[in-house]
Amino acid sequence: MASENVFARSTREHRIFKDERVLSPEYLPDALPHRDAQVTSLVYALKPLAEGGKANNVFVFGPPGTGKTVTLKYVMNQLKEFSSRVRPIFLNCFGFNTRQSVLAELTRIVERPIASRGMSTNELYQKVLEGLKFAPFTPVLVLDEFDQLMDNDGNDLLYDILRIPEHGKPAIPLILISNDTSIPSRLDARVRSSFSHESIEFSPYTPMQLKDIVHARANVALFPNTLSHDVAGLIAAHASKRGGDCRVAIETLRKAGRNAERSNAQEIAEEHVRLAFEDSQTSAVQKAIPYLSEPHKTVLKALFLL
Repeated sequence: MASENVFARSTREHRIFKDERVLSPEYLPDALPHRDAQVTSLVYALKPLAEGGKANNVFVFGPPGTGKTVTLKYVMNQLKEFSSRVRPIFLNCFGFNTRQSVLAELTRIVERPIASRGMSTNELYQKVLEGLKFAPFTPVLVLDEFDQLMDNDGNDLLYDILRIPEHGKPAIPLILISNDTSIPSRLDARVRSSFSHESIEFSPYTPMQLKDIVHARANVALFPNTLSHDVAGLIAAHASKRGGDCRVAIETLRKAGRNAERSNAQEIAEEHVRLAFEDSQTSAVQKAIPYLSEPHKTVLKALFLL
């Protein structure tokens, strides 16, 4: 007799997740709890574009997990829906970490073909200018994790973008996102004088705010009555101790939900959350310790004592 399928065998009586995708880093919520002030500031900085005016440049800063990226994506989507005059371009500088890669992407956006042999940065810049002449929209360039580009040739790229009006083309608003608050002061003098900007700070979430975020995501991601207020508070407290990082809270909720489903529980309990607290990297190091040489064990022990 054929054995039972291993996936069929994993089916449980009780389910926790209604839609686990809601707890993924890529998910964009319909509402952003406790970020109304930042959304309003971004709207006032960018709304003139939709009315044929000039938008402000913006520097968005704050620690990791404070909602910078998700808030910008949310506002950019709203702007795109509101006006066909505007084309948001959201680039993560871990992938677009050179002047040439950003200019090449801008060339693609304004629909100017690139030669198969490749093109120099100056040639790409000319293609961007040419494309802007015919584009029926104004791009808004959002550079997330800008410090990754800053460490390469970010100053040169900003100089390129900021001098576009000198060629008779509408200015492209710049939005720089970074954890590094020193970015504006590190700009070249030639760039700093043109980069007139508004700064928008994202402070760490408080424990109560994190609890609200956990409940908001749980209402969409989980079945009813699977997360108590006390357990949500435990998740929020854990994330608060780690810098008020909402990504920690959401990831902990996801892991705790999986732990509850694995044990066929009717709801997420405290033990499921505490099991989710275990750091995977720490766990990997602990598992590797028996295989380390004695000198390596001595170094690791010294680091632990420090």
